[in-house]
Amino acid sequence: MAEQNKRARGSNGEVKQERREEEEEEEEGEVVSHEEETGKTGPLVPVAMASIMEMEEPHINVRIAVALLHCKACLLPLRPPVFKCEAGHVVCSGCRGGHGQLCGRAAAVYTHCAELDAIVGTARVQCGYAQYGCDSHVVYAAVADHQRACPYAPCSCPDPGCDFSSSPAALLCHFAADHHWPVIEISYGKPCKLAVPPPRCPHVLVGDDDRALFLVSPCAVGAVTAVRVVCVAANGDASAQFRCKLWVEVSANKENMVMMTSMVRSSNLSGGFPAADQGMFLVVPPELLQEASGETPIVSIRIDKAGAAAIAAKSTTPRARCQRRTQ
Repeated sequence: MAEQNKRARGSNGEVKQERREEEEEEEEGEVVSHEEETGKTGPLVPVAMASIMEMEEPHINVRIAVALLHCKACLLPLRPPVFKCEAGHVVCSGCRGGHGQLCGRAAAVYTHCAELDAIVGTARVQCGYAQYGCDSHVVYAAVADHQRACPYAPCSCPDPGCDFSSSPAALLCHFAADHHWPVIEISYGKPCKLAVPPPRCPHVLVGDDDRALFLVSPCAVGAVTAVRVVCVAANGDASAQFRCKLWVEVSANKENMVMMTSMVRSSNLSGGFPAADQGMFLVVPPELLQEASGETPIVSIRIDKAGAAAIAAKSTTPRARCQRRTQ
């Protein structure tokens, strides 16, 4: 009996030892070495701790009086660095010189508000064009800058009597579905041929890589017909983004043609199509219309990116590699 008890205790001890070894292996499995993660030697980092370190700092939604985020002098949104005068007025950096006279202290002393810098530098609001598809949350002080360049800023349908207004992407669907205007996808730098548009039926061109929206429509210049091009963009007037070449010819006599090159005007079309004298247009001479002898004159159009858009396009285009052959 004593010998059996001894054997039982021995077996229990072996079982406990095995369990202890298994627990140690499980604990070791929860630790990932810095060397395994990054290929560099270093201390071990628990997986749970590494996950916490990678998590973003928590955020909350709050309501705050707008006046608290505006400079007391210029009344514009505060931008870091923020300062406070002796009277307790919070002002932006540019208003420190002239604010003293406004609050009765010509030689006011200002202190830097580092804590307020952190608040105004991170306080974000939803873009005002969220209803048109923009899901950006922008630092409050930069809202105006964002809205001036927001691609979702609303544009209007230029067709008389139509009050549809939305983002350029939604306008594209509206033009095709509700007005049945022909939609053509174009490649920048390559010519596209289309018939001279009839009255109130423009052609819709869409850039193949950036989905930029262009309208090619007829307009009257005196007693002659002209063709104009406009880029549909609410905020595009700040800097021209596209250059366009237009030319018209007829198949019966390709020796006679008219051509022009110009920057493309951008418009939100809130007042309809821009007038002929407010953008580029190409006059189609009556002689070409007569030479067409019943056939529709063809207008060729080539749109190229310009300015910042051209630089951005070049930076994203891979350069071809060539090997230098040695003699």
